[in-house]
Amino acid sequence: MRGSLIKKLVYIILISVFLGLLGWLFIALIPEPPLTELEQASRAVSQARDNNSVIYSARLFREAQSYYDSAMTSWQTENNRFILFRDYERVKMFAALSQKKAAEARKNTIVRANGMRLSLETETARLNAEIAAFEKVFLSLPLPQETVKKHARGKLLLREAEIDLNKGQYVSGNVKVTEANEYISSSYTYARKILEDYYTGYNRWQELVRATVDESRMSGSYAIVIEKIPGLCHLYHAGKKRYTFEAEFGSNWIGDKVNGGDMATPEGRYEVTKKLSGGSTKYHKALLINYPNKQDIEEFKYRVQNGHLPSDARIGGLIEVHGDGGKGGNWTEGCVALRNNDMDVVFRHSKPGTPVTIVGSTITLEEYLSAGK
Repeated sequence: MRGSLIKKLVYIILISVFLGLLGWLFIALIPEPPLTELEQASRAVSQARDNNSVIYSARLFREAQSYYDSAMTSWQTENNRFILFRDYERVKMFAALSQKKAAEARKNTIVRANGMRLSLETETARLNAEIAAFEKVFLSLPLPQETVKKHARGKLLLREAEIDLNKGQYVSGNVKVTEANEYISSSYTYARKILEDYYTGYNRWQELVRATVDESRMSGSYAIVIEKIPGLCHLYHAGKKRYTFEAEFGSNWIGDKVNGGDMATPEGRYEVTKKLSGGSTKYHKALLINYPNKQDIEEFKYRVQNGHLPSDARIGGLIEVHGDGGKGGNWTEGCVALRNNDMDVVFRHSKPGTPVTIVGSTITLEEYLSAGK
């Protein structure tokens, strides 16, 4: 009886040991879930997203995300199989590839973002300098409204690009700065072309000024030389420059006067015909000059005869050097305006017959553009 009990106990112990070994073997054969690998891949993809790889390294980020999705899909597929038949090697492979591509995306993003930041900084600095030059040199030109609007649009886009730069939104900023460049540069190029065309008369201007100063030197008298770029009125005596004053012109001041009502200030060699003061002028004091002179009349007739002007065009007149200037812009209908105190000086030293020479500029275009930088 006792021997039978011991035998049963041995059987029970053996069975328990066997079952324990079988359970251990079962557990040992169960594949370990790749939780660590999946977590690392997920973290890598999130980090890539956080440093804007989705923007700066879109292809690499998509690959990282695709590999992670494949890892998750493979994991779900294996989990649906019998536990001992599960194989997580593909899951680990996809997770490793996802982590690798995410790391590449982050690295590439840093390089590209820095490059785009530097490019954006360089372009905004260059365009700001171009804007400053345009507004100092060209904005005073009688430009078409379309050109002025283009410049304003480019300036607005540049400000938006600078905001993007400060926010670290380099892609958006570079898109805006590229568009801004089109507006700003085209406006600058157009305005410069106007000046370059205007400056084709530079040699003639120099001759007119030289002849006027020589005449003043030989006669020992006063002469007035007016230049539009920059807007200045010089008073010479005996060939020497005695005074220089700021001057303002017709609103369509660039170029010579063509006909009455064109709001342009004439260019050429003139002289004072009458001095006006008190109730004889509404502009403080004024010097009436002999526009149109003989050359102006001949040129006007030529333009009408050749169809450059309509047959009913008029040549205009009553061009003066007068006071009430200092308004900070070109506003007259073709006259030259000086501040009243400056006009007093010019008026005092002038008389009928005093030479008045009006030219585009006494400095070269390069000198003028350099002064505007």
